[in-house]
Amino acid sequence: MIYSIIFVTIKRCTRVKRFIKRVKYMKDDTQYQKDLKFIEKIDSMTSKNIEFFAYFIGLASCFAVHILYFTMFAVNGIREMAYFNIFSILFYAVCILLIRKVKVKITIVYAAIAEIIIHASLATICVGWGPDFGMFLLMIIPITFLMPNKQKNIPFIFMFSSLLLYGVLRYIYNDPNSSVYDLEHTKIGLIFYVINIFIGTFVLVYATTIYTIMDRYTECMLRVQNEQLRIMALVDPLTRLSNRRAMGENLKLVSSGSQQSGKKYVIGLGDIDNFKKVNDTYGHDYGDTVLSEVALILTEKIPENGYAARWGGEEFLFVIPESEVMDGFECAESIISSVRSHRFVKGKTEFFVTMTFGVCEGCPDDDVDKIISCADKRLYKGKNNGKNHTEYTD
Repeated sequence: MIYSIIFVTIKRCTRVKRFIKRVKYMKDDTQYQKDLKFIEKIDSMTSKNIEFFAYFIGLASCFAVHILYFTMFAVNGIREMAYFNIFSILFYAVCILLIRKVKVKITIVYAAIAEIIIHASLATICVGWGPDFGMFLLMIIPITFLMPNKQKNIPFIFMFSSLLLYGVLRYIYNDPNSSVYDLEHTKIGLIFYVINIFIGTFVLVYATTIYTIMDRYTECMLRVQNEQLRIMALVDPLTRLSNRRAMGENLKLVSSGSQQSGKKYVIGLGDIDNFKKVNDTYGHDYGDTVLSEVALILTEKIPENGYAARWGGEEFLFVIPESEVMDGFECAESIISSVRSHRFVKGKTEFFVTMTFGVCEGCPDDDVDKIISCADKRLYKGKNNGKNHTEYTD
């Protein structure tokens, strides 16, 4: 029963959708990937078949335990509890049959908890406190709070009911003479005690383990969601490249690294030629497709240590640390060549686009904004000089 209760809680958590696309500028995604792997592992355990087996195993376990109780009570002449365990056996048999039919399965769980409370109370009345059926009144309390439940008052109702019964039964039936059957210091009483201790220990260990897994799952979900929000704030939604804000942070890192190492860096600013004509001819939706495919080419051509971003409109910017102007020139020309040869198809129409780049080299003491301005001027120099090439000098 415990497994099915905890399973419902984990199942509720897995409804959160995840965005798992990695972006190049993530500083260190090791923890992110570990969290995703753990989340996916838990999610893989929550299919419909697993859900069914979780409830089935829980209810079948209760069914088997009550068969054991019935046998022991019947053999030892404790008729009242033998009769009640017949009811319990039939109750869990019906619950097993209803697993697939009942949509709100939490009702089955609540019914099972109620049966456990009643059984523990009646057993204490019949055989006294020695066999320690009363422990189940306390052990069931944390389980009610672990279950996902829109009615927040229900766990408190179970808690106060169990505590009240525990206190009353402890007060009245602590004396062996007050119970219907005195099993104090008897072999059967000891057997009941050992069985109950074993079941109770299993419940506590299992519940604690599941709670630990749930707690880690929640922490992983929060970290992943926070990372996703960070990514969403730094990624251009159309091209999946860094946006201007993210590139600003990357430029600061590159400039800072340049000052520490004393090495130069290069910035390239590119623009899709005649992009307005593309939008006017093929529509803005397909213009977005062109932007996305050009962005993919940039991602493939930029060196591993470099960064690329959508700078605005049809403009793209890249920065390559520890490099010189000719490195930037070669990178830009590689992008231009790939874009120029890339075929775009809209219906039965086929067309090509070109790009123009301006490239500028930055020194450790240079202001990054001035280097971007320099690349921008060279870009428009390239536009005025025929487009479809890279300008890297003034």
